[in-house]
Amino acid sequence: MRSSRSHAFTLPYTFFRQHPNEVIPELQDCGFTGINLALNYHASRDFLLRQGPHLEYLLDGFHYYKPDTEKYGENSLLPTSPDHLLNNEMLDSVIDTASTRNFDINAWAVFLHNSAIGMKNPEATVTNVYGNHFLSELCPSNPRVRSYVLGLTSDLCSRGIKSLAMESLHFHGARHGEHHERFFIKMSAATEFLLSLCFCQSCMDHFTQSGGDALRLKAKVVAALKPFIYEADSWLDKAITKDLLAQILGSEILDYLRSREETLSHLYREVSTIAHAAQVTTRLVDQSTLIDGENQNPLELSWLLGIDNVQVRNFVDIYEPLLYRNTPAAVWEIADHYNKSVGGKIVAILRPTYPDNTSAENLVKKVHALKSLGISEIDFYLLDIMRPRDLQWIKNALS
Repeated sequence: MRSSRSHAFTLPYTFFRQHPNEVIPELQDCGFTGINLALNYHASRDFLLRQGPHLEYLLDGFHYYKPDTEKYGENSLLPTSPDHLLNNEMLDSVIDTASTRNFDINAWAVFLHNSAIGMKNPEATVTNVYGNHFLSELCPSNPRVRSYVLGLTSDLCSRGIKSLAMESLHFHGARHGEHHERFFIKMSAATEFLLSLCFCQSCMDHFTQSGGDALRLKAKVVAALKPFIYEADSWLDKAITKDLLAQILGSEILDYLRSREETLSHLYREVSTIAHAAQVTTRLVDQSTLIDGENQNPLELSWLLGIDNVQVRNFVDIYEPLLYRNTPAAVWEIADHYNKSVGGKIVAILRPTYPDNTSAENLVKKVHALKSLGISEIDFYLLDIMRPRDLQWIKNALS
């Protein structure tokens, strides 16, 4: 039995160009015990290096297998034929090869960041107080989105995976790297949050059912943003906190935040129930560390994403934070924060590449820092963009 594991986050393009019989032994030689394979992913343009220099354009919301629509509910949103592979040859070959080599295959899924579905179903996307749709962000309060999340979970967990790495199963902010995204205006963190706070019909209905007045709160948000829209942002020098929002909007905003945290916690519970029934573990790929790159206590900001860590920790098996920091000391500090704040099993994610890492020694020190905290399982992002040098650095650090 292996005492610790290390997985490489991997795009399917690795296996479009090489058979798993070649890739998996190479990864095992580097110390990897498995991969987190992107099976549902967002759009990007990536300069891939491991298999030779190649500029690859990934399609948004693409499913890298043929979905089983029987796994989805009657009124669920569904991936359509332009947004998925027409067969399961790649995935089946990876899982079959891995099963003969004691090599883990985990599904890595980007749940709610999906422009392909959002553009076809704008009513299911995050909608702000002005009625603007964030077409790249599906709203977890929407019943059809919930059905899609549960169907995707059931589908992936039926394919022989060991664990489900859940990314983007939360609300998102105003900025999220859209193609040529433009905000020619200076915004405070509070303004950005209120501009992206969802007031779709499903979110408002849920709040109303819990005794709140969604229309009144929506009107308050519109009024609070009016000075920013017409003149200037008066909160530029203020850190965003729940107390600040309560000062601006009254205590009702805190009830609204709790309402959306309840929605997400319930969704995590349902996802984990489905996964566990299939003997699949769940891991939260936690992006709280990306909200503020200077904050060494990122879980204090999870509420901005609608995540109540106390509740969610009850349902997910593993917290897997993105420890994208330059120094071993910063990595240690954040990992210690996760140990103390959520406890349970923590798996770290490191990038062995620029901008986080520029030397073999630095990576070794980061791995040692994590192990000193009892975090022995470390995953690395992203296999497809790594040079041979990066894989050697990982091998040295893990050994």
